[in-house]
Amino acid sequence: MEKYSIVVPVYKSAESLIELAGQVNRLQKEMGSTIELIFVNDSPFHAETVKTLAEISGRYKNCIVLTFRKNQGQHIALLAGISHATGKYVITMDDDLQHPVSEIPRMIAAMNKDQKVDAIFALPPYKHKKHKLWRNLSSYLMNKTDTLFLKKPKGIMKSAFRIMTLDLAKTIVKNRNAMPSVSSLIINVTHNVRNIEVKHDQRVYGKSNYSLVKMLHLALNNMIHYSSLPLKWVGFIGGLGFAFSIIYILITIIRKLFWGIHFPGYASTVTLISFFGGLNLLALGIIGEYLIRIIKEQQKPDLEDLIRDKTNIEN
Repeated sequence: MEKYSIVVPVYKSAESLIELAGQVNRLQKEMGSTIELIFVNDSPFHAETVKTLAEISGRYKNCIVLTFRKNQGQHIALLAGISHATGKYVITMDDDLQHPVSEIPRMIAAMNKDQKVDAIFALPPYKHKKHKLWRNLSSYLMNKTDTLFLKKPKGIMKSAFRIMTLDLAKTIVKNRNAMPSVSSLIINVTHNVRNIEVKHDQRVYGKSNYSLVKMLHLALNNMIHYSSLPLKWVGFIGGLGFAFSIIYILITIIRKLFWGIHFPGYASTVTLISFFGGLNLLALGIIGEYLIRIIKEQQKPDLEDLIRDKTNIEN
């Protein structure tokens, strides 16, 4: 009997949890498989959520509840849940019922069909997403930005509704940073990913915890933590600025020697300002290059994590 793990970060969403757990339990019976449901409570201060999760864990044997000491954020909660997963595949989904449990068999079938795929992002077409217009637009722009900064495979769109192999799940947990983004960690480890289209249900309870400010913060976090491109731009601009300052200094000296500059002190002032200004830009560029190497050293993966398959060769 196959075993699968579903990880759900929970934040003040008691109303939807009982229904979600019930749907997963029914799916488990229909599939004839074991589904390990892992709830990670990121709102330990919310009495109703704590009470509901205790009720669910008492009702369903396949349910695990992890409760943080304090709020840590959605992605830390996801990684904590993933670290406890033991199923063949690990599925992550939101706690608001907008990710349909009924689509999980399709995601599993897609993984089984292509053994070379490490992860699948499941999402609906943008016109069918049940979010507000600004949320859909910001998600679209974030995905485009990720393609540039994270070198994400062209055409791949990230989603919080994902399925991945257990091996990949354990690898991203091991290689996380202080401000993780699960989808970015996946892209950082492997490009063997694909998309499938799924339904997206209307939110029934509460409202989204993601504001425009949080979306912008997440985009900035992705650019800074998972890409060295901004620092490379700084380095390029610094080198370019220094080169232009040297050219301008030479032009000023030539003008002074052959045509004369009637304003007293102009040549020496411009030369000094241009030289030290350019030197500052060059130093900034060099510092940027050192920072890139420090970041890459911190994100250096285990050599074993780079290997997808092993084949025994008999001599």
